[in-house]
Amino acid sequence: MKVNFGGIVPLSTVDWLGRAAMVVFLRGCPLRCPHCHNQMLQTGERMVALHTISSRIVSEVKGFSAAPWSGTINEQSLQINLEDASKRASSKPFVNALVLSGGEPLLQIEACSRLFRLARSLELATGLETSGCIPEGLEKLLAKGLVDKIFLDLKTSLYEPLYEKATGKAGVAASVTESLEICLKSGVALDVRCTIFPDMPTISQLVDIAGMLCRLKAHYPDNRLDSMLLQQGTPREGEARFEPVFVESLQEMARACEINCGTKLNVRIRAAPKIAWKN
Repeated sequence: MKVNFGGIVPLSTVDWLGRAAMVVFLRGCPLRCPHCHNQMLQTGERMVALHTISSRIVSEVKGFSAAPWSGTINEQSLQINLEDASKRASSKPFVNALVLSGGEPLLQIEACSRLFRLARSLELATGLETSGCIPEGLEKLLAKGLVDKIFLDLKTSLYEPLYEKATGKAGVAASVTESLEICLKSGVALDVRCTIFPDMPTISQLVDIAGMLCRLKAHYPDNRLDSMLLQQGTPREGEARFEPVFVESLQEMARACEINCGTKLNVRIRAAPKIAWKN
């Protein structure tokens, strides 16, 4: 089986709060969000054998040297000396989760299923980052019981033509709403993420999203919605520079969402750290 492969981040501590995750990126996405940081993964093909990707995952998780992309693993490449082993033990955090991202990973359902089965065999928690634009694929994947947590990106209020402006594609809002309800109804652990840019979403649109989440939580009492995350949007590589929304503004947005929902919704913020260099 071939996979339209985007790449691997061997260790991430930001994709899944509280876990050390390996992130596998799958290429291809039907959306054209204007600030997308993975724009290079929206189109194109890089077809890689599934067993090659699986070998790479196993090698990274087990702490071996990464196998060459030819798909072959020779015995010598898996050997490390005592000094290397000591460095790994002291510096490499233990990976305990596999997250599939993109692009839109749900364009490749079979690849998602097989990679999550591999993760389960390695005793890794499984997470999926999705735009929610393919609800039928999400429902199929959840029915297989292979996903521990969903990270669903909401761009703005789920109304057209507003959502078309945020995603570059018409008719997506209804599909994303359906995906959100699928997650809440299934009882899978869920984080809703909203990336905040200077032009969108506005504070009123975020309050609208928060209100919708609270209503749906009440409608699906077995839901496991963990939080609504407001994260600071930054310019992608090659994009015209802009000043990211200030942390104080993110805090104000979070407070407005909480006031609208009371204690029914956990709203968090995430921003890039400010680094002060000293000579």
